[in-house]
Amino acid sequence: MANFLLMTSAVQAIRFYHQGRIVELDEVPATRTVLDWLREDAHCSGTKEGCNEGDCGACTVALGDLPQDAGGPLRVETVNACMQFVPTLHGKALFTVEDLKAMNGGVLHPVQEAMVACHGSQCGFCTPGFVMSLWAAYERHLHAGTRPDRASLADELAGNLCRCTGYRPILDAGERMFEPPAVRLDTGAVAKALESIGTDELVQDRFHAPQTVEQLAGLLAARPKARLLAGGTDIGVWVNKQLRDLGEVVYLGRVASLKRIEEVDGELRIGAGASLEAAWSALVERWPQLREMWVRFASPPIRHAGTMGGNVANGSPIGDSAPVLMALDAVLELRLGERVRRLRLDEFYTGYMANRLEPGEFVQTIVVPLSSLSRRVAAYKISKRFDSDISAVCAVLALEMDGAIVRDARCVFGGMAAVVKRASAVEAALIGQAWSADAVAAAQDALAQDFQPLSDMRASAAYRMEVSRNLLQRFWLETQGKAVPVRPSSDDALPQRAAMQSRNEGSVGSALPHESAHLHVAGEARYTDDIPELNGTLHCALGLSPVARGTLQAVDVARIRALPGVVDVIVAADIPGVNDCGAIVHDDPILAEGELRYLGQPVFAVIARSRLDARRAAALAKQVLSIAALPPVLTPRDAHAQGLHALPPMHLKRSDAGRDVASSIAAAPHRLKGSLSVGGQEQFYLEGQISVAVPQEDGGMVVHCSTQHPSEMQHHVATALGQSSNAVRVECRRMGGGFGGKESQSAQFACIAAVAARRLDKPVKLRVDRDDDFLITGRRHCFEFDYEAGFDDDGRVLGYELTLISRAGHSADLSGPVMTRAICHVDNAYWLPEVSMHGYSARTNTQSNTAFRGFGGPQGAIVTEVLLDSIARTLGRDPLEVRRANFYGTQSRNVTPYGQVVDDNVIGPIVDELERTSGYRERRTAIEAFNASSPVRKRGIALTPVKFGISFNVKHLNQAGALVHVYTDGSILVNHGGTEMGQGLHTKVAQVVAHELGVPLSRVRVSATDTHKVVNTSATAASSGSDLNGKAAQDAARQIRERLAVVAAQALGVDVADVRFESDAVHGAGRHLSFKELVAKAYEARVQLWSDGFYATPGLHWDRNTLTGHPFYYFAYGAAVSEVEVDTLTGEHTLLRADVLHDVGRSLNPAVDLGQIEGAFIQGMGWLTFEELVWHPQSGLLWTHAPSTYKIPTANDCPPVFNVRLFDNVNVQDSIHRSKAVGEPPLLLAFSVFLAIRDAVSAVGGHRVDPPLRVPATPEAVLAAVRSVNASSGKA
Repeated sequence: MANFLLMTSAVQAIRFYHQGRIVELDEVPATRTVLDWLREDAHCSGTKEGCNEGDCGACTVALGDLPQDAGGPLRVETVNACMQFVPTLHGKALFTVEDLKAMNGGVLHPVQEAMVACHGSQCGFCTPGFVMSLWAAYERHLHAGTRPDRASLADELAGNLCRCTGYRPILDAGERMFEPPAVRLDTGAVAKALESIGTDELVQDRFHAPQTVEQLAGLLAARPKARLLAGGTDIGVWVNKQLRDLGEVVYLGRVASLKRIEEVDGELRIGAGASLEAAWSALVERWPQLREMWVRFASPPIRHAGTMGGNVANGSPIGDSAPVLMALDAVLELRLGERVRRLRLDEFYTGYMANRLEPGEFVQTIVVPLSSLSRRVAAYKISKRFDSDISAVCAVLALEMDGAIVRDARCVFGGMAAVVKRASAVEAALIGQAWSADAVAAAQDALAQDFQPLSDMRASAAYRMEVSRNLLQRFWLETQGKAVPVRPSSDDALPQRAAMQSRNEGSVGSALPHESAHLHVAGEARYTDDIPELNGTLHCALGLSPVARGTLQAVDVARIRALPGVVDVIVAADIPGVNDCGAIVHDDPILAEGELRYLGQPVFAVIARSRLDARRAAALAKQVLSIAALPPVLTPRDAHAQGLHALPPMHLKRSDAGRDVASSIAAAPHRLKGSLSVGGQEQFYLEGQISVAVPQEDGGMVVHCSTQHPSEMQHHVATALGQSSNAVRVECRRMGGGFGGKESQSAQFACIAAVAARRLDKPVKLRVDRDDDFLITGRRHCFEFDYEAGFDDDGRVLGYELTLISRAGHSADLSGPVMTRAICHVDNAYWLPEVSMHGYSARTNTQSNTAFRGFGGPQGAIVTEVLLDSIARTLGRDPLEVRRANFYGTQSRNVTPYGQVVDDNVIGPIVDELERTSGYRERRTAIEAFNASSPVRKRGIALTPVKFGISFNVKHLNQAGALVHVYTDGSILVNHGGTEMGQGLHTKVAQVVAHELGVPLSRVRVSATDTHKVVNTSATAASSGSDLNGKAAQDAARQIRERLAVVAAQALGVDVADVRFESDAVHGAGRHLSFKELVAKAYEARVQLWSDGFYATPGLHWDRNTLTGHPFYYFAYGAAVSEVEVDTLTGEHTLLRADVLHDVGRSLNPAVDLGQIEGAFIQGMGWLTFEELVWHPQSGLLWTHAPSTYKIPTANDCPPVFNVRLFDNVNVQDSIHRSKAVGEPPLLLAFSVFLAIRDAVSAVGGHRVDPPLRVPATPEAVLAAVRSVNASSGKA
């Protein structure tokens, strides 16, 4: 011990390899994350913060390390920079996205080049993380001389989330990146650099990194309260989210002996410091049946960083390692000083997150007896999402057989109690019995003696119990040779992505990469948080209401101001102007005063010298707020029942025959009545809400804001400051995703930052943590529907009565226009002759819901799709035939309920073509045969159409402006009123301008959206960005072209009408002049080389009182076929194949349009299947307020067969180059997934029973629907 203490007396520098050199750091805080160091100290902004808890992958970096005790090559693995602490880098190499170009002589690395070529980025915020995950795989496979298949690539990317692309092009890039020439990391040079650092023990202030297990044991014995750090995958969350001070930290990552995995005397010995990846690999090598669990457990970056010892010692009841190890009879070796004792794992846990470790004691080794190899073992993980999701239930079942008799049983469950534990009553019911269906039934009945599970955001107690019983049944079936794969694959080989045909029209119509793609992949695209901070910049964080409803009595401002680093505190009374940021109705305070309306509502703002100081102070909200709490109203049905509405109700009635709708329903041959619950959806833009306000001279203010609506931000900031709009300038170069969530609700953050900046006369940055973003902002509206319909023998709807109740939240926000669009899309593609609709926006004590891709249209349309599906079930017909019977006509039956004529109807041709090319009929027959022979897994298929209206429902919003500047060197600068959020708007506008002037796209640059350039702009929303801004830019470019044509005619000696602009030149009479030369001549002739452009969509009108008119310029159409497979024991489903045919008119850019279609489809699939919002039923806390609890699709959710094609069509309206909008309509194509799940569930009852399935169709919802169908079919 004395020698050990002597060794630790001197503080050392942290030394690691980064960007070709050894970095040396002194006095780094023990819990400073690598992400913060990279962004704030190293000024490497390519690595992004998306969630700060290791779930999104935006911060993915790679670490290079040399084996500490056995020599060997450099090992490169991905980790999450947000969870890795800087002192743990000592002796390692750190690789970030900026390094890849340096490896390839300053040009894009093959991984980056493949991402550009395959159109793998849209908003680009997540792209650096994907690039690093792909690069690590690239290096590993190059070293091994192998290539991963597509499924392996999807597994590699399980830790990276993308909200834009749908993953298809990223997987394409993963296959393409291996094309020669290869660019390899110089591992020898890196290894040499690491060897120069040495392997001495690292000691920092409050951070110790011993090198041997003896040093570790001695250190912990002397400091029993020190925090033991391994991978940091849990501790990182404590630091980043709970803002905990860890005190002294002891890091075991440099203890080589703790990383050993070896077989000794019939035991598999896993060092507690072995990574989860290495430990699970060793387990799977010996028990291959555990492979599926390994793939589904966490993500590669988490498995690379986390350790088996940490996972076991943590003791989470929902951990996946402990159930496996416990079922395999694992024993722990626990060390305290020089004492080592053994303890069975099933005796280790004493309660929730509690164990039998003594102070100073640690897990040294996990010992798994190889005698358990003789057992029948099965491991099951049940979760909403396949990848990187925490288990609702984890079950590991192991039987020791003596012939047909169960000699021993170990049945271990996680997620069913406060600890992972064996089901002793289940085991007793099996031991000594013949392995039979009767024994399994007895074991199922015994489960209730072992467990009384809880309900939470992952699953209800009832589902947990039911699925646990069913897993015992599954185990029985598998042992009888009736095994079914957890992850079934489609019978079809994956075809290539649809060829992107380019029209020979210069830039327009070409499949060109996103204008920022080369910046996205290199980490060089600058987002708001990447703008270098001005000297003296202060940071802001928000104090949030801890109750869902109450009266605010006082705020202890003095206590907050006294906290370290705090400069000021702002409350509602400090706002110099109007305390309101309501989008339409003035009912949404910037900071709460008096009434508290939801849990998470901002009450005060803390301004501090660092973001961490601001967050720590704001986190004390519960302690500094005096509140008289009141009971909240949390559900839309409860609010509606109490008459609580954010807006007046809306009513639309249309009768083609002039009769009462109720009479039409009553007189119909058939009637159907029902209800449907449709959940909301979080936008989950990867870049969170952020605003930076910078005071200017004479009271001016510049706000850099991640927003879809700079003009509205300008207006709200000016109003909050009590100034005129001309004093406020808002700028946005790009967003890391928006999806509607940054249309109105970015105003709150912009206003608070600006008020603080004005008050302190300092730049102020407000970037909210991901959890706070969830808790503060709204999302897609939840809807409740009650309907009644009458229909004939062919399934034609004759009368339709519908009540729509949305969850508006605590204020109106955009709930009015969302309800309007929902009502206007109830018809989808169908003629509804007699219809009556009643829309109510329920006021609840929850976040104020807002815009999200589709803006109410998807919610309105899906209820009718479910209705037609139910009609088909009632009549015993194919749902496609019932849909067809209700399609809009072309000459008659072609007027919408709101009075607009559908005069460009291509629904029929699209559906006919897709039915043929997808093999729908043949596949339905094959599915019937499959289902007849498969009692447990059922397949379903559905073909659904979409008709989506394009334009804002509010007429005056359908306008746009643009500026085009041509410089004397021939370069062109464009500015327009739209914002770039990944949808390719800037790319398309640049293409339009390049086309008009006949120049290559390389001549055109689009500058940041700026309210001091193009004014009074509408939000980039309603899928109208390209239509409006493209037309405005075209107008400006044409004015310039007309002026240049006069100059060209004079120079070429031809008439103006004979001048052609093409191929970067002007042509006439067999002569030509380069564009650059022409511009120079025009300048010398004093010809204006800039112009403004303007566009207003023609022919629109709307009566908001009667909900009638011509609100849409045109309709976009599409259709999709999806095939799924449902596990009727667990409710899990797999999307096997999707075929999409979508109408984009004459595509401006097929690559961008296909990317939008694929991304929207996967996003819609997430909404309809497992993206579930859950509020605590009493407190009103949004339980699903982070990516750890709210799950969006991953790469493995992209169907293995995904055929996407563009329908050959031309817009009948004079849109920009006769194209059609593509942002929102394809999201509705995912209806086919939900309805295919309904089809599969209905197959349980022979398609005679209509499944009562809600949205989202989570495993729990699907299993409940299966249970209902079984009961109605007499099977229960």
